[in-house]
Amino acid sequence: MCIYMEHNDMSLTSQLESLQQEITQLREIMYKLAKEKKSLSHPDVVEISQQLDAKLNLHHQFFHSH
Repeated sequence: MCIYMEHNDMSLTSQLESLQQEITQLREIMYKLAKEKKSLSHPDVVEISQQLDAKLNLHHQFFHSH
């Protein structure tokens, strides 16, 4: 049973690291697009921003459920 718990913890750690990488990548993409389009309200920037919001919400939920 301890082995399962350790494996489960490793999986959660791996998932969290992956989520954090996705957040970083989306943030960088959003900044580049906003600069390129010279607008924070351009549809492409808004779309990435919405994706980033969803990932940030998952990150927030992770820490409030563990």
